Amino acid sequence: MTKILMKAFALFLFSFTCIACTNPDHLEEAGIPILTSSPTLLSNVKANSFFLGWANHGDTTIRVKADKDILPALTGIKIDLTAITNTLLNLGNFRLMSIGGALSAGFRDGGLYREGQLTAFPNLVARQMGLSLNQPLFDPNEGNGSGYKTLTSTEPIASFKLVTNNLAYTDNTANTLKPYSGKIDSYAFPNMGTWLGSLSYDSHNVGEKFARRFFEGSQKDSEYNYGFLIKQNCDFFIFEAGMDDLVNSISLGGAGGITGANPYGDTGGTLLIQSLYDKKAKGILLNVPDILDLPYFNQITNEKIKKLNVTIRVKDDGTAQADREGYRDFNPAIDKLIPSPYVEKLMRGEIKNIALLNDNEVLSKASYDDEWIGVSPVFYNEYKINRKAKETNLPVVDIYGLYKKIIAGNYTTDDGIKVNPDWVKGNFFSADGIYPTAFGQAVIANEVIKTINSFYKLNIPLISTSFFLKK
Repeated sequence: MTKILMKAFALFLFSFTCIACTNPDHLEEAGIPILTSSPTLLSNVKANSFFLGWANHGDTTIRVKADKDILPALTGIKIDLTAITNTLLNLGNFRLMSIGGALSAGFRDGGLYREGQLTAFPNLVARQMGLSLNQPLFDPNEGNGSGYKTLTSTEPIASFKLVTNNLAYTDNTANTLKPYSGKIDSYAFPNMGTWLGSLSYDSHNVGEKFARRFFEGSQKDSEYNYGFLIKQNCDFFIFEAGMDDLVNSISLGGAGGITGANPYGDTGGTLLIQSLYDKKAKGILLNVPDILDLPYFNQITNEKIKKLNVTIRVKDDGTAQADREGYRDFNPAIDKLIPSPYVEKLMRGEIKNIALLNDNEVLSKASYDDEWIGVSPVFYNEYKINRKAKETNLPVVDIYGLYKKIIAGNYTTDDGIKVNPDWVKGNFFSADGIYPTAFGQAVIANEVIKTINSFYKLNIPLISTSFFLKK
């Protein structure tokens, strides 16, 4: 009996020693360990008033996947890139740059994490071109990045669980993400707007939080990212911006937007495109989808509102429709409820008799203040993206049209997968109902590849989108 116990104890010591000596270089073999977060950190993450911090009804733990389980194996693709190589600067090794916002960064499920970064469409395009795109990836041990959410229900309004393990914050304040100091070709950060500066939501500098991972310290040129980006050189670039501006604008009840009075004025983005073009870089531009089509902003239907049996009043100072207190009646013909913590309480029946909504909780298309026009991408797509594309002879990927087809249920991938726009049972939208899944990113990547091939006469192979289903 003693010998049996001694053998068991020796086996335990051997197993413990093997676990203890595991290091990041062996994460793929050993499995990335689950690292819990402190209650203080989680409390501060949830205190964030924007999307990541509210509508959470529980926490969950999800193990970080190894990279080999996220992306298909490389096949040694070799593409002749002579037609898009910079002949002026002769950079040597071909450099692909990605400039953009959350869509280009791989933001999904309400957060930024390593799996989303790796399946971002610019990285998928680069892999098909036989290139390596240096991204500001989170370390595998901190692969859940900012944290993200899983969707548990959309009735009567969206409910989520917050993923709380293996986060990448520097301390328990949840204000600063771990810095990245490696090489970078993907200058894509959540909330990088059309001026290439970091946007913010309410009093929380969400955009700054992501951009500071790279732009802080010696590499930061100015308060905005534009000062750094304008000095960059490349052979080929992918440019995407504007979607985050509109998501931000709708979330604030129509404030801001990217509809400008001057059709021929430049943004930081169009100035950067011109600069890269002047330095003989080739590239491709993406326009912006109609944000009002996205599931997240369409979850509160008039039928749901009617069932509440609550009088809804909207803050509307300075108009003839408002009473002495500055409120008017909610009008379902022109008003759209925007999800917020207060609106969530209203939809869950926690507000009785009368609900008083702030202006930023309602998107109105009243004739005297049509906020729906302000959040439309049509002006920006035509006078910023299409105009700049014509001036520089660069192709445009029609993401606006792509999303319209997908949301109408009229899109099938080249490898025969029907794209389903349903928020809960579909395959295109991630848990946040705004940004795409890995499969959705692959769909967009293929549209980019097809446009590059057609315009530049290349032969980049398309992605097998089926690999990314349920990733």
